[in-house]
Amino acid sequence: MVKVLFVYHNELEEGFMPASLAVLGGVAREAGAESRLFDTSFWRDKDSELIENNRQVRERTGEFKRVEGYNPEREIVDIKKRFMQVVEDYRPDLIAATSTSYEFNSLLDFMLPAKKRFNIPTIVGGSHPTVDPERSIQKTGVDMLCIGEGEKALFELLKRMEHGKDPSDIPNLWVKRENGEIIRNNLGAQIQMDDIPEPNWDIFDERHRIRPFEGELKSYGFFEISRGCPHSCSYCINDKMHKLYKEANIDSKVFRFHSPEEIVRRISKFKDKYNFNHIQFIDENLSVMPIKDLEKLATLYQQQVGVGFFAMARPEPIAANPKKADLLKQMGCSMVALGAESGNYWLRNTILNRPMKEGVLEAAAKELQSRGIMVSIYNIIGFPEETRSMIFDTIKLNRRIQPERFSVRFLNPYPGTQIRDYCVEKRYLEQNYEDLRATKSFLIEPVLKLPSPPHPTKQELMDLKQNFGRYIRMSNEEFNEVMKQESAGIKPQPYL
Repeated sequence: MVKVLFVYHNELEEGFMPASLAVLGGVAREAGAESRLFDTSFWRDKDSELIENNRQVRERTGEFKRVEGYNPEREIVDIKKRFMQVVEDYRPDLIAATSTSYEFNSLLDFMLPAKKRFNIPTIVGGSHPTVDPERSIQKTGVDMLCIGEGEKALFELLKRMEHGKDPSDIPNLWVKRENGEIIRNNLGAQIQMDDIPEPNWDIFDERHRIRPFEGELKSYGFFEISRGCPHSCSYCINDKMHKLYKEANIDSKVFRFHSPEEIVRRISKFKDKYNFNHIQFIDENLSVMPIKDLEKLATLYQQQVGVGFFAMARPEPIAANPKKADLLKQMGCSMVALGAESGNYWLRNTILNRPMKEGVLEAAAKELQSRGIMVSIYNIIGFPEETRSMIFDTIKLNRRIQPERFSVRFLNPYPGTQIRDYCVEKRYLEQNYEDLRATKSFLIEPVLKLPSPPHPTKQELMDLKQNFGRYIRMSNEEFNEVMKQESAGIKPQPYL
């Protein structure tokens, strides 16, 4: 039996089960392999300067409601040493990791000593290897990459390892031979959604499922019901994914759902086993589901699941067809997160490639809030060509909506995105930024080197982020005074 050690390197989130690893754990089970997970979510490396996780940052800025008495601290450990010990004890036949661009280098840093000592084959998948494969495969300690979806590729890899066969021609895999030769296989066809194996939650620590939501601790279930996105925003890797499949001459669907029946079957089965009382749909476009499918899903969900949930959605389908808000209410939806990113029309259209008409976000939020569904607005600041005045356009948009929750982050231009290319061309960011970046997270400070003027300074951006929630909630009289000061060139100090 092949033994797989999955690796989840999680520096930023406190607890979260990524759909990719959960499903790949299910793939290993279907392939007859044994698996175990090495998970850094509840540790902080002894040499790390990253003290706050995502929840702690957002509680400090007023984006999340605190749960009284809940503030678990990560255990300070030597992650390299722990990984070495796990590999020595478990002796896997394959080390399989998934990684974002932010964590890719630190992932390899703690894996490399064990890789060198035991000479175990490694494969890395996820968003970063998919959008930046050439640089990723050159890294010491990386034997294979998985480009795009990993279910079919991992299943075939495990079967070939079981029978001692060469894996070098498996679609979606890039393989680096011992002599340095790199075999770059083409993408294969996407898996049908209902054929995706059920996720394996048992490889995860139970603490991942106990998380705060709106001031209460909830027992979470995490479910992926769709993949892809029909849009091509400049700051998102979905545009790159569209191009990869087009270049491979694969007739792919850029956006697809599980069938309503399969969604409900899976959730009901896992509810019986894990007894969760809150669900987070971790894909981003529930509102894009065709109305007939959403109607069927709403009926089945209400009858067989009956658990409140959080979902992310595009505002346009809800504003255009308010019946979708009715169906979300019927399902028992607690909160919907809508992406604003910027409240400035020119910036959205010209830099973000997000041509959303004025008033659409407000209309969608109104439809949801009028039905008792809470709204969270996602915002980003620190874009190239974004002035201080444009950031206040985003604040004014949030003030018009008065969302129950909000999020504000600094732009992190990921490899493979249009905006990354733009920032590198303008010399706002080094081409190899991930190799050079400081240890602090984009959760804490901006990453771009933006000339000021016309951009705000780095400190101004940090102050605006700190003040963002207070600006949204303050009275009209207070905010008018702030705008008078802005017009006079007076920049308020951050509220602490």
